[in-house]
Amino acid sequence: MNEKELILRKGEQPVAKIADEELSFLIRREFPNEVKLVKTKLNKVESDTHKGKNRISASILKLADKNYAKLDLLIKRANKDFRDIVSEAEYPRASSYGFGERDEERSREDYLKDWEEFTSWVKKK
Repeated sequence: MNEKELILRKGEQPVAKIADEELSFLIRREFPNEVKLVKTKLNKVESDTHKGKNRISASILKLADKNYAKLDLLIKRANKDFRDIVSEAEYPRASSYGFGERDEERSREDYLKDWEEFTSWVKKK
C-alpha cells in the first residue's frame, strides 16, 4: 500500500523515508554554497537510527527554508524533541490542531495535503 492509499483507506499519516542520496540532494539544493558546513551541522542531529537522523535532517532543511542562520536553532529544537520538528515539516496542517478537534474526513484531507506538500518539496529540482 502506498502512502496515498494509507491516508485514504486507513486515515493514517505516512512516515517519510529519506535515503542518504536524497538527503545529500536536499543539502545541495537548499544550501549550494554551504554544503560542507551544513553537513557538519546536520551531523549533530541526534537519533536512535540512521533513517531517523535522515528524516529529522530533511525536516530541519525544509523548516530552515534556505536560511542558514536558522539551522542551529532547528537542530537544537530537534535534539530536544524531534517530534516538534518533524510534525512542523511533514504535517503542518495536522499538527496545527489539538487532539480530537477534527472529524475523520478532515483529518484525511489534511494528511493528504501535508503528504503531497512534503513530497513535492523533497522532489523539486
